[in-house]
Amino acid sequence: MKLFMCGLMLSFLVQAQPKTEIFVIQIFDRSMTVLSPQKRTEIFSVLVENRSLSDQIGKFIVKGKLIKFVSVKSGITESVEIENKTKANVVFMPVSPAFQDTELIFGKKAYEIPSKK
Repeated sequence: MKLFMCGLMLSFLVQAQPKTEIFVIQIFDRSMTVLSPQKRTEIFSVLVENRSLSDQIGKFIVKGKLIKFVSVKSGITESVEIENKTKANVVFMPVSPAFQDTELIFGKKAYEIPSKK
């Protein structure tokens, strides 16, 4: 019985870790949260969820080169497809309102980016 309960509790802990096949960037008024996929691919999707009270304009760059530009209204989610054949990580750079740049890192668990100071 104890073994069954331990196994049940462990299965809940494993399921509690967020897993995704795409990047999910959640923008809040004072922070951003990023969920990343485990496996690196050259072509991947990014969901940008704007949960803040203002519209968000941002761009995706690699080594200073612009890849995509995105504009997301407050309360809306936009999907962006990214192609990155380099080994460098893609960076999401919020332009308006200004926020911390966010490096999209494959295989990293959910991580939070504080507001720019």
